[in-house]
Parts: sequence; structure tokens; C-alpha cells
Amino acid sequence: MVSPVGYLSNPAYEHAEYVDGQIVEPTVGSKWHSRVQVNCGWKLDKYFDTHTGGYAAVRLHCRLTIGSRTRFYLPDVAVVLGDDAPEARFLDRAPDLAVEIRSPDDTIAQLTRKMGDYFASGAKLGWLILPEERSVLVFAPHAVPRTFVAGEILDGGELLAGLQIPLDELFV
Repeated sequence: MVSPVGYLSNPAYEHAEYVDGQIVEPTVGSKWHSRVQVNCGWKLDKYFDTHTGGYAAVRLHCRLTIGSRTRFYLPDVAVVLGDDAPEARFLDRAPDLAVEIRSPDDTIAQLTRKMGDYFASGAKLGWLILPEERSVLVFAPHAVPRTFVAGEILDGGELLAGLQIPLDELFV
């Protein structure tokens, strides 16, 4: 068991997540995963060129408190709305939009559980991007996930009004 302080103070854990005292090494993404991550982050970052009050970040450390348990996740892409103390080492809550991109070794069940943790900690929207299927599962609290496929346009819903991303542009 590692304490949260031990996790944060050990440089060897910089790219790992922390779940209930355990260090969780990241799964190895493919070149394809990395391209999708860059494309998604870029699209979200461009959104904030014309919409103030937030930002997009890649692999942002987010501390989630679920009951008495502490978890640190690093979503592939995160959108944070509002002022979040820019000098802080990590976001002390879930991002408003958490984006996870499935790596070859990830299971849908693992990533769905992680989405549940984000929502338990205040996230308002979640995207699970499935590169091999060229699709996105969109999660919202207390709602059935929606599926978007290549050829469709992913939108930001009420959270990111006006955001529209043609899915084909994520998978180039």
C-alpha cells in the first residue's frame, strides 16, 4: 500500500494512476491511440479559443474522493470549466469532461467503471473513445450512454454548447 503523499512525491509514479493505495501503471497505447488523443485535445483546445471559462488538458492529474477512498486518475484528455487554482499540482476534483481512449489492453468494463468514478466525483460528461471501432460512447450522469460512429458529429451537449466535432476528424 502506498499513501497519497507517497504517490505524489515519488517521480517514478508520475505517469501512473493511484487507486485505493495501489499504483496502477498505464496501459501502453498505440501510435493510433496517441494520434486520437492529440486530435481530441486539439479540437477541445480550439473550442476555448472562442469560448472563455475553461481549458483542455492532456493527462491532467485529478484527485477523486469517493466515499473515504482517494484515487488519482490521468484522463487522456480533460476539460475543466471555471477557476481551479492554476498553481495547484493537480485538479482536486473530476474534470467536467473526462475523455478516455481505449488502449489495446483496456477493457470496456474497466473504462466504464472509471467513468463511474468520474461521475461520483462531479464530472458532467464523459467520452470513451474506441479507436478500433471508430466510435465514441458518450456518458452523462444518470443517463444511458449514447454511441456516435464515424460519419457522425460529436457534440458537447449543454456542457460545451456549440462544440461540434466530426468523428472522422478524430480518426485521421
